[in-house]
Amino acid sequence: MKVRRDIASIPKRSAADTWRAIVDLITGQGSVDKNTLTAAASIMESLIADEHPAKKPVVVKGVGDRLVIYLLYGEDALEADLQVDKLGWNPTAGNWSMTAPSDAEDVDWMNKALKDRAPRIKIHDVNASADVETDPDSNGFSQSFKIDWGALG
Repeated sequence: MKVRRDIASIPKRSAADTWRAIVDLITGQGSVDKNTLTAAASIMESLIADEHPAKKPVVVKGVGDRLVIYLLYGEDALEADLQVDKLGWNPTAGNWSMTAPSDAEDVDWMNKALKDRAPRIKIHDVNASADVETDPDSNGFSQSFKIDWGALG
């Protein structure tokens, strides 16, 4: 199942405050590798400032449901509440990963920077097709298959 959270960002929160709100949302007692999120702060704040998570979400996969986080900017952010509905689970309590959108020209350097300091986080092109899964082992490409439902007859 997929769960969505919308978080008010610029101008209601700075990029740094927005990243802290995301970290607070996805961590709790039992979080694994929380230092990854701290180590990724400068890169994540950069893509937050570029406002890409308004179009494509930050996605957290791990324990429990898949979490998609969209950020609100401008008037939408100003009208939104600073409170973020808590999750009923801790997505970072076990094996977890995160993907986030950025400009195509920034993807390579961001992923190289994150490789050592925050390997659980991968950046993808904000303009990539919506059905491209950004699995760290797939280099941004997914293999697809089709099911012939008629053959199951």
